[in-house]
Amino acid sequence: MSFLRKIPFLFLLLVVAPVVVSAIYYYNYASSQYVTETHYIIRGNDKTPSDVLGMLTGIPGSSASSADSLIAQDYILSRDFLNQAKQRINIREMYTGADIDWWASLRPDLLSYLIDPNEPVSDEDLLAYWQNNIMDIIYDSNSGITTLVVTAFKPEDTVKISKAVLASVDNFVNNLSSKSRTDALNTAELETSVAKKELDAIRAKIARFGAKEQVVVPEQRVLADEGIVTALKGQLIAAEAELSHLNSFMQPRSMEVRAARNKVATLKRQISKQTSISKRKGKKVTRVIQKTNTFQSELLFAEKVYLSALSSLRIARLEVSRKQRYLDIIVHPQLPDESQKPDKLMSILSVFFISFMLWGIVSLLFATVKDHIGWV
Repeated sequence: MSFLRKIPFLFLLLVVAPVVVSAIYYYNYASSQYVTETHYIIRGNDKTPSDVLGMLTGIPGSSASSADSLIAQDYILSRDFLNQAKQRINIREMYTGADIDWWASLRPDLLSYLIDPNEPVSDEDLLAYWQNNIMDIIYDSNSGITTLVVTAFKPEDTVKISKAVLASVDNFVNNLSSKSRTDALNTAELETSVAKKELDAIRAKIARFGAKEQVVVPEQRVLADEGIVTALKGQLIAAEAELSHLNSFMQPRSMEVRAARNKVATLKRQISKQTSISKRKGKKVTRVIQKTNTFQSELLFAEKVYLSALSSLRIARLEVSRKQRYLDIIVHPQLPDESQKPDKLMSILSVFFISFMLWGIVSLLFATVKDHIGWV
């Protein structure tokens, strides 16, 4: 007792008392907590392009898998996850048992509890407890591996929670890009439908134009007209040769000469008429050829657009049908055989160092106040 009297009261109050209370709590009342770890990686089936800057600087770049891992981490720590996890695990029951010490159990915040000890645990309290006490997620940007650390008061609860989290994450990453893939498929189907309608419209327009002009190949009409004129000119040459031959030995008024002369005149009139017709038709055929070439260009372009749309639709359907993201579990959750929390000795030492620092600060303040009062 004489030894205790020599110890300052402030030291007993701020250092000894907290250390004793913490030792009593940790060794007599603190509930054992079990921890299990799970390692997993999220990967996609698309090839990631090489990161040249990362190879030069040694700093890993951001990839689709790392983004998915960070998104999944945010999802695990969200309230949406807890709402969906209610179907698989009852977190409130696991962390509010009668055999769990009050300080470590799931409870309302201290101020709310002091105001109303019977206040139920709110969803916000559950989310805060989930983020700070149950779940710890560590992501390694170099390897892309995510470490999932789960803490519970029963060994089997750690494994149960870990498996529930992995199952939810697997469904989440599978549906992560489903909306974008579905939108891409709908867009590809719409583009294919529009391209098909445009192609059919151009084909129908070409058919109507051909029926109106009554020509399938405009160049053949030009060649046919030129062939008629050429044939008439050949007949004219033959007729003129025959007329020249008859003039050589017959009278100009003879029946044969007059008949040959009439034949030559008739052929010249036919050639002149056919040439005039060919010129008029030539202008029309030229217009038809120009219009046909324009239609052919439009048809060729529409066919290419339609083939491209079909290819995009085929790729979109393939992307929808196959799995885009995979959750590969590297280390499965194992049933812990001994508690890892709380670390009693380190916790008591932490209380001692914090209390000792607090005692030092308060002692210094008291000494400063005493000196100031004595100086005044």
